[in-house]
Amino acid sequence: MNIRPKLNLKDLDVGYSQSQQVFDFILAEPGVAYAAVKKESSSPEVMDLIREGIPKQAINNVLDKTSISKLQLARVLHISTRQMDRYEALDRLPAEQSNFLYEFGRIYTRALAILGDARTVDSWLTRPHIVLGEKVPLELMDTSEGIRTVDDLLIQIEFGFYS
Repeated sequence: MNIRPKLNLKDLDVGYSQSQQVFDFILAEPGVAYAAVKKESSSPEVMDLIREGIPKQAINNVLDKTSISKLQLARVLHISTRQMDRYEALDRLPAEQSNFLYEFGRIYTRALAILGDARTVDSWLTRPHIVLGEKVPLELMDTSEGIRTVDDLLIQIEFGFYS
């Protein structure tokens, strides 16, 4: 009798989960600040991390890794630049700002995977697109529906519908 070993999906090295990619992007030392985020992290765990608050340092990391201005990011996060500056590096952002920062990171890392490099992504995020009714993707990302619209456009680009 020929017995085949069972395939265990957890043994496959399929790379980082999307949430791990996002946390790696927004956090300088993701292994230290969010050791609980692993390849097999579930949505409830990620939601708990967002609810606990992402460290303010993540804002600085995003500003360092992109050419997005502090004012542009502040608009996405629904926070003033003055309030942004008041936070200490290890302070945690409120859940609302943490969620918008996480979503910005999710869209940005997805765009990096599709468009190839930060310069192209920064340009793509900050210029109007016909498909969006001549709106700028970054300016739409201050609402959940805007984030969904930008994400849908990235899916269309990924599958060759738009460029």
